[in-house]
Amino acid sequence: MQRDDAAVIRDCRDGSQDAFRELFDRYHKRAYWIARNMVNRHEAALEIAQDAFVRVYQAIRTFDLERKFGTWLYQIVVNLCIDHLRRLRANKEQAAEGIAEIAASQKGPLQRLQDLELRERVARVMARLPVKYRAVLTLRDLQGFSGEEAAEILKCNAATMRWRLFRARQLFKEFWEKTFDELPTG
Repeated sequence: MQRDDAAVIRDCRDGSQDAFRELFDRYHKRAYWIARNMVNRHEAALEIAQDAFVRVYQAIRTFDLERKFGTWLYQIVVNLCIDHLRRLRANKEQAAEGIAEIAASQKGPLQRLQDLELRERVARVMARLPVKYRAVLTLRDLQGFSGEEAAEILKCNAATMRWRLFRARQLFKEFWEKTFDELPTG
């Protein structure tokens, strides 16, 4: 049976490295994928996720046990992604780089190639979206957070969240059609 986050956090505050490892094991994959979907680079996403956990480790004593740990962590990840993307823009670097390698699977070479092409297209369109819309799509459509959870992570109210999601999907569709002159197939 898995202990609740509050119990694990209390152990972290008492200096338990095993407890921190337990939090890391629970949350690092999703933290990585949120970063990956926002910044479109494997190395940057790994670095952001790692940096988020360093910040958590440094601030664990100030964490309010009444809050959800995951929400707090994902707020940190999203903010680090936004900072990363701002730095890229300031340096005029290309924010969109090819999407992740496809994990080895049972699919044949043609299907893997088609999957990779679709992922690269999605990444190119996502990279064109303003950060606040990219964050909304990442959390809601790619990571499956509820509207309420995403609003809390992004520190906005539910109405703002719904509007941003609506606008993000509109922009995604417009950019997709302008770029590829076709709708994505399921």
